[in-house]
Amino acid sequence: MQLYRPKIGSFTSLKNFLLICRSGASFTGNTIMKLIKNLLLLLLLVITQIAEAQKDESLEQRLKDFLAFNDSMQIEKVLEYTYPKLYTLVPKKQMLEVMQQAFNNEQMTISMDSLKAEKIHPVFTMEGGSYAKIDYSLKMTMQFKDKTTNTKEMVDMMKAQFAEVNALDNGVMVIKQLTAMVAIKDALSKEWTFMNLKENDPLTDQLISKALQAKLATFK
Repeated sequence: MQLYRPKIGSFTSLKNFLLICRSGASFTGNTIMKLIKNLLLLLLLVITQIAEAQKDESLEQRLKDFLAFNDSMQIEKVLEYTYPKLYTLVPKKQMLEVMQQAFNNEQMTISMDSLKAEKIHPVFTMEGGSYAKIDYSLKMTMQFKDKTTNTKEMVDMMKAQFAEVNALDNGVMVIKQLTAMVAIKDALSKEWTFMNLKENDPLTDQLISKALQAKLATFK
């Protein structure tokens, strides 16, 4: 019996493939391998489409709002989107006062030039909650009110905390950093809220478990 050698390009859908199979046609070994390859590619495409469809739109919207409030320095709004367990350690009112003082005081003012989510890692469930690691970049400017401030000394000190610190003229310092936060939705936070994610940080240890931190660290 003469073997049927269909054009692989004709298998543009699973439906076409099934129709050809039902026709009773025979295939060469080479053709079968090509069919398997095409079916695997089709399966990968379907899985990708399903994953895209399963993106948590509420997380993306909450993150968008959170970043926008940071950009516009709306500190009260930022605190509304901050993981509420923090306020069992520091009262929310006190946190607001501390942040307002930090961004504008007698020594300096701080402005957020940009805050951008670079990557949202897959959402996972653990310890009764849902979590997602988010890589983000930030750029902020510190303007010292005393123009005689030794910005070089400040740069050396800040480099221990931030990846890139540059001193400009007139008492200005620009800080850039690529870092991470975690989005959390659990019994304490019915909607997505956020907290910074730092390694070997005592505050982080009080907010989320070591096991959860280890899981988050697997997302690169």
